[in-house]
Amino acid sequence: MLKMQKFSTTDSSSCSVKISTLIKKIDSTVSNGENLSIISEFSQYMQKKGSSENHQVNNLKVVMDFAKFLGTLSFYQVSKKD
Repeated sequence: MLKMQKFSTTDSSSCSVKISTLIKKIDSTVSNGENLSIISEFSQYMQKKGSSENHQVNNLKVVMDFAKFLGTLSFYQVSKKD
């Protein structure tokens, strides 16, 4: 069973993060190549669909933290809610 830990890709300050800065951090934050590819595709999808920068940043923070939590596991290998 995986234990949930809190990971943070950004400072907890009230300053907002620019999408360009967050995209640059993806490579250094996500160690699994497959997850890296999925997150990059997801980012491109949100940009093409015209999602607001705030929406993109919030979603990328969540998936980056989840990928960091999973470590070497791929998103596709997750099969339980635990």
